[in-house]
Amino acid sequence: MFTVQQVAARKVVGFHLTGPWEETVPQGFEQLMNWATSHQLYGELFAVYYGDPAVVPADQLRCDTVMAVSDDFVLPVDAGNDIRLMTLAEDLYAIGLATVENNAFFEAWETLFDQIDADGGYQLTGKPCYERYLSDGSQSGVWELEMLIPVQPVQE
Repeated sequence: MFTVQQVAARKVVGFHLTGPWEETVPQGFEQLMNWATSHQLYGELFAVYYGDPAVVPADQLRCDTVMAVSDDFVLPVDAGNDIRLMTLAEDLYAIGLATVENNAFFEAWETLFDQIDADGGYQLTGKPCYERYLSDGSQSGVWELEMLIPVQPVQE
C-alpha cells in the first residue's frame, strides 16, 4: 500500500557513487558515517537512486548516500573533495513503507513499483527515487524504511 503526497525539498550532504548498488550503497554509507562522525554531524539518512537497474548496466548505476542537514548548513573548509552538498527535490511522491530483511531491498522496491502500476492513477516521472531509513539494520539485518518514487497523475 502506498500514499501520494507532495514532499518538501531537503538539504543533504553526502557522497555520489557509481557501480552496482549492492556494493556502492554500503560503501557510501560507510564513507558518510566516517565523515559525519569526524565532523560531529547527525541526521536522517537517505539513499538516492538514479537509473533503472532493468535498463542501466550495474557498473553504470548511480546513487547518493546522504544525511539531512539544516537549510543553513555550509560545508566545512576541511570537508574534502568527495563530499557534496545537495538538495532532494520537492515533488509529488508515491510513498511506501517497508521492512527489509536479508538485504531484500530490490524486492521491496519492486513491490512498490508494482503497486503504483496496478493502481493506474499515477505514472512514473523518471526522476530519482530515494529511501529514508527509519531504523539502522546494520546489526540486526532488519531495516525499516520509507521509499519515495516521483509520480504524476495519469492524464486521461
